[in-house]
Amino acid sequence: MDKNMLHRQLTDFGLERVEYTEKAVYQYNIYSEATAASYPLTLMTLTSEHGNTTVHFHEAGFPENRFVPLEVRRIALDKLIELERLCNGPSGKTLEEANNSSMAQDLDEIKKLGNEMKHMKTNSELIEKNLIPDPIQ
Repeated sequence: MDKNMLHRQLTDFGLERVEYTEKAVYQYNIYSEATAASYPLTLMTLTSEHGNTTVHFHEAGFPENRFVPLEVRRIALDKLIELERLCNGPSGKTLEEANNSSMAQDLDEIKKLGNEMKHMKTNSELIEKNLIPDPIQ
């Protein structure tokens, strides 16, 4: 996705860009009435040399060594699921055109999937770093 379009979608969704170098870091504050505290959920995007920007959902999380209540984690997971749906959006293919039994539809998608999976951490590694793992597949 084009980085300007992605930035506009993320900020429209309530995220604030807090860092921008070779990558962009967005933050979404989640307030808990139970603890009367705000918990910043961070999300990183990376723009490739070809101009495509991807959101690294698997690295989303809260600052390390900080207790985050379960209700806040649940809100964060719901927000990430919504964002992922927004970013991935409809592929433009009809159901007849899509091969729904495959993880990737063409060579470009296979390469993209391979790059994404190469950098993914296991759920145990994510939990150790106080990050939110993907929902159960």
